[in-house]
Amino acid sequence: MIGPKIKNEDRISFCMPAYNAGGTVAESVESIMNGNFGTGDELIVVDDGSTDDTLLILEELRKKYPFIEIIVSKENRGCPAARNIAYAAAKNPIIFNLYADDVLAPASVPKLKTCMIAEKADMAGFAEYRYFREEKNGKKKITHKWLCRPGVLTFADFLAGDINPGPGGNYMFTKALWQTVGGVWEYGKGLHEAWGFTLKCLAAGAKFAVMPNSFYYHRYGTDSLFTREAKKENEVSLMATKMIMPYLDLLDPRDALYIKSEAGSKSWYNTLDRSPIRLKNTPVGKTGALTVPFREKLKRISVRFARKHPKILALILSKN
Repeated sequence: MIGPKIKNEDRISFCMPAYNAGGTVAESVESIMNGNFGTGDELIVVDDGSTDDTLLILEELRKKYPFIEIIVSKENRGCPAARNIAYAAAKNPIIFNLYADDVLAPASVPKLKTCMIAEKADMAGFAEYRYFREEKNGKKKITHKWLCRPGVLTFADFLAGDINPGPGGNYMFTKALWQTVGGVWEYGKGLHEAWGFTLKCLAAGAKFAVMPNSFYYHRYGTDSLFTREAKKENEVSLMATKMIMPYLDLLDPRDALYIKSEAGSKSWYNTLDRSPIRLKNTPVGKTGALTVPFREKLKRISVRFARKHPKILALILSKN
């Protein structure tokens, strides 16, 4: 374990970066309070230069929960900087990061803490992302799930594909680990910031426990930070290349050479599920699995069919 051993009596600092999250931040905060927040814990929210009503909503929430600490950044510096600001202010040895549009399951974080302690781990995450959209009646519609492999997430597993707790960023870790690796890389507004921090930690030898039979709700939307940043040509792989460059000596020389090449730097990350990156003298890692509910799968097939065969669709509709 990197840093002091975590004990049962150690408390948690919940940290939340928030930018223009007026429509979602209240639900995220309330999910922390729903069986996850305990005596001695703290909640630090960094308003990263929001231009909507995020700060007003946070101030209303603080009336209900006076212990919430709000840190206001006058300019939008980006998610990585907001995370580092929150972690630097954290008073407890355990940190749990939750984004301002995601939602915890009730009473899930105390169990995650127990798992991290039992495994003598530096990090701990949930085994399942439940991607959701909010319906008009307030219920969550699950669009698909990422099923991460429970147990210990190895560095080789992390480089074998995206389906693990690392890219999601909603996980637990020690403040000592954050200090040891030098914080979150402040590259841009936040493309790969969670993936890059996990990369740093695993490369430094951190142990990452993935708790079986656990989940959180990950909001699924087309206007996410990742989606906006990823629209730049080749940016998804180029940013990952920038982050992995300090660790090329840990990789199989053939994969390191490919990542350094002009063609490879623009594409390797996008093909991880088909061509995992290998570590030196280490078996290829394993990633998780994607599942889609039957009704959602049927809907997606119908949409694709309608786009390809509009005349057939029009004929079907005319008969009904």
